[in-house]
Amino acid sequence: MQVDEKFLGLRGGEDGRFRFTVEDHLARLDGRLYGGTAIAVSVTAAERVSERSALWMTTQFVSTVGTGTEVTAHAEVLAPGRRTNQVRVTGTSPTGEVVFASLGATGHPRLDGLSGEFEQAPEVRPPDDAERWDSPFAAFRDLAPDMELPPVPPGTGFTGVIEMRKAEVIRHPDHGPGRVCIWVRRRDGGKITPAIAAYMADMVPMSVAHACGVLAGGTSLDNSIRIGTFVETDWILLDLRPHLAVGDYGHGAAHVWSRDGHLMATASQTASMMRFDPTDLPWTKKSET
Repeated sequence: MQVDEKFLGLRGGEDGRFRFTVEDHLARLDGRLYGGTAIAVSVTAAERVSERSALWMTTQFVSTVGTGTEVTAHAEVLAPGRRTNQVRVTGTSPTGEVVFASLGATGHPRLDGLSGEFEQAPEVRPPDDAERWDSPFAAFRDLAPDMELPPVPPGTGFTGVIEMRKAEVIRHPDHGPGRVCIWVRRRDGGKITPAIAAYMADMVPMSVAHACGVLAGGTSLDNSIRIGTFVETDWILLDLRPHLAVGDYGHGAAHVWSRDGHLMATASQTASMMRFDPTDLPWTKKSET
């Protein structure tokens, strides 16, 4: 979709080879490529090269690049079918090093085909009544109420283009530690597509850290998204559900709900978890370089 290509700065594509530059809004807080960007680029490139809607995508992170780097994303249809295509997208740096590798499928859903939603949405306060977050680290305020968590400077990384608010949970259908619900929307009021939802859903490590009761972040090893029917919605609700942690690796999922409770996608993630010191945050390191 053109809205995705504009948001991601995606260029080219006539031969299945796309290019984008890692701008600030496509980066993590430390100025490196944001995992949500890579999977969003993969979804967009797969849809464009196959001329079908994305059904699922999983992205493995092999290396990383910094702000200002041009990345090439090569999208290939590995198995063309009448209705379904199996697709591969490979992102490489200017030196030819693989940055990310994605596999997925696109297809033409049948209008009269099997349809249904089998998860229950959490009952939460609406976004207008939700606490505004200046950064994802605001999620840890209840874990360290006496500790000062400096706000992220405006425009840093992906926080420059998405707004987050804490969704107060009234009732959750899947009780357990680390359940975190977040209202998220584009600051420019733009449309939320499957690619943009994949970009936004890269927050599972937050819930794993919360479940463990520690201040920690995570570097993605993979991001995955499985896509249903998208509806018009100004806000999406990210329903983060950690599954387990072992040896500083965390696994979990995120359900993507529309404002009116329609399940649009499910995402999952594995991350290498790292405890952090609030006095030594990534953007501080970035400003010193």
